[in-house]
Amino acid sequence: MLDRDKYLSKAEAKQLRKWAKEKGSEIEWAVIDFLLNTGARASECRKVKIKDLNLSREPTITVLGKGKKLRTITISNQLKKHLQKFIVWKESANQDVNPDSYLFLSKMGNYYSLMGMQQLFKRVAKRAGLRSVYSIHSLRHAFGFLIFQKSKNIRLTQLLLGHQSLNTTMIYTHVSEKEISQTVNGLWR
Repeated sequence: MLDRDKYLSKAEAKQLRKWAKEKGSEIEWAVIDFLLNTGARASECRKVKIKDLNLSREPTITVLGKGKKLRTITISNQLKKHLQKFIVWKESANQDVNPDSYLFLSKMGNYYSLMGMQQLFKRVAKRAGLRSVYSIHSLRHAFGFLIFQKSKNIRLTQLLLGHQSLNTTMIYTHVSEKEISQTVNGLWR
């Protein structure tokens, strides 16, 4: 079971997204939206290049995951549109948008360090009014938890998170007391 301090609730994720979209910088909003909508690890997100984006009809992003394995993540049309707008913003901000350039650049013009990504997250989370217990990895856990809650499909959750072992994904299968009660009480309705 996943410790409650390890992931954002759906309400907290919405609160974070709302703050980042309305009050954050373009980069803050893009990184938060990317992580909450892909379940990517910070280490994967920071090294995404423009050429790794496939923003066609069936949009995907290819990331270099754990063990240096490439994995393809299907993304929503909403995230696709956001990334298209973000690339237009990058151009207007005179950032490199050639296929080999990194999607998310720090103020120094390099891809983010893991510490830089964590600092970006902590800054936005604090301003959004979230508890300080969360780390950037909490966004991955929130994604996993929300995907499983919506789909009730452990294999789908495993696939979207890129887990090799189903046992790793099992932490998202926590069942609430409310779900137990609703199921038992609704059995013969």
